[in-house]
Amino acid sequence: MNRKIENLKDLEYYGNISLLAELILEALKKQSTPKLDKMSQAVTQISFYVNNLQSDRRAFDKIISEYREDKNRAVLRARGAEKKVEELEQQLKNFNIFKPLKQ
Repeated sequence: MNRKIENLKDLEYYGNISLLAELILEALKKQSTPKLDKMSQAVTQISFYVNNLQSDRRAFDKIISEYREDKNRAVLRARGAEKKVEELEQQLKNFNIFKPLKQ
């Protein structure tokens, strides 16, 4: 997903959860009720859960990026090796000692 979109969604979430937590805390300060206590616990659990999901997403994105870099590096090395093989085969042809490699 586009990083800018992810950041925007994260900011919207943080704003919304912060507003909700502040409203619940304000209501709890006025008068604590069992419903408000449950709401407070629920909002806290939701925020921890979402934070964990966001952390997992960042770790996943980082790992995918590293795998992609490793793959690209391997492809570049393979291309370089193929080019070197072609150069060496050409040199062998120039010296008339070329024997094709079995594949």
